[in-house]
Amino acid sequence: MQELEQPKRGYTLSVFGGILIGASSIFEVIFVLFIKGISIFQEITLTSQDKVFMSLCLFLGLTAATLAFAGAYLLWKGYRRAGGFADIIGGLLALTNIVVPFLYGYQVFEIFGIGTLIGISLIAIGIELGATLPSVKKFKGPILTSKEVAVVVVLSALYSVIIILFQFPSPTGGYTHIGDTVVFIAALLFGYKVGGLVGIVGSVAADFYVGYSRWFVSILAHGLEGIIPGLAKGKSFMFQVAACVIGGFLMATTYFFINIFIKGYPVALISYARDLFIQAGVSIVIGLILAKILKQALPQVAT
Repeated sequence: MQELEQPKRGYTLSVFGGILIGASSIFEVIFVLFIKGISIFQEITLTSQDKVFMSLCLFLGLTAATLAFAGAYLLWKGYRRAGGFADIIGGLLALTNIVVPFLYGYQVFEIFGIGTLIGISLIAIGIELGATLPSVKKFKGPILTSKEVAVVVVLSALYSVIIILFQFPSPTGGYTHIGDTVVFIAALLFGYKVGGLVGIVGSVAADFYVGYSRWFVSILAHGLEGIIPGLAKGKSFMFQVAACVIGGFLMATTYFFINIFIKGYPVALISYARDLFIQAGVSIVIGLILAKILKQALPQVAT
């Protein structure tokens, strides 16, 4: 029993470490806004540098937290190497985040630095405790097959082109599109690895092309949007619908949460409705229909 309790405590520590890192990044951003005399409950006007700093600090903290959660889950399922790798990358991102305020010339909130370091320490202890049992599962085969690499390249390019050609500027900033349809199709037909990579590569490429300075947010938002539905590959239609809804919800919520601190809650809420019901909602409906048609017409495509 004691042998099982020790790894269990390790998973718990990793989760708490992730929560602490994510919360610390939020406190840092709130602290900077407080110094500027700005409240998130009103429309916010910030310089481009302020917006990039706020977004980057939150992105690194939230991504590190997400990787810590994923690492704890993978360790719990027996994927020791994959879980440890996810936790290590998350810890490195958290360490990087400590330097970000200095790079942009902002004051560091003590809670941010201390909380992040404690969070990293908890993740490190969690990795050690969680790795005490032998690895019972391993991922088989290469990370990506040659077919998956080709699919990622083609669909990422298609995703970027659709975003660039059929985007609609939003009065609250950014732009709206239904290119996420491609992400859902990629995920449902080819799985979470292809779905996640198409979401990341395609969106970041489009952001670079249109000059969107907070492109890094797309890595987390559209990565999750592709990974979650990809876990439903081969499952029942209703399971796929639920996975797509969760993926779209996480994408829209990621942007919403960051927009609260760079646009203010009222404007962020308007953007959230746009991202959730138009960009994600319409893309999910079209993606599910096209994925089902392609699966029936070309069953060999997704094998």
